[in-house]
Amino acid sequence: MYIEAIKKENSLVLVLKDKKFMDEVSKDYPDDFGSDNVLYEFFEGFIANTEFEWIAPEEIGALTDAPILGVRDESETVIEAYGYMDYAVRSLLEDLRDYGEAVLQKG
Repeated sequence: MYIEAIKKENSLVLVLKDKKFMDEVSKDYPDDFGSDNVLYEFFEGFIANTEFEWIAPEEIGALTDAPILGVRDESETVIEAYGYMDYAVRSLLEDLRDYGEAVLQKG
């Protein structure tokens, strides 16, 4: 797995575990690296192999366009949600590439 998710009291810290994979993604998408399409593609394996999934803001009454990762219970109710609130000035992928981690705020 190329990303590790660490739950903290009020946040979710995503830690890049495979810098080489990130470098390849960055080279493959030089012009639109921070786009939503690249973000969703990059996170495909993470979503497929963890309890997390993408949550639409309107599902939880959020008034934001921030990328939101969350966890649902067996009845499909969102029980945890974490948003990348710096989305207006940076991308989650840029934080992972440049700092090795990205912090999402618990909502």
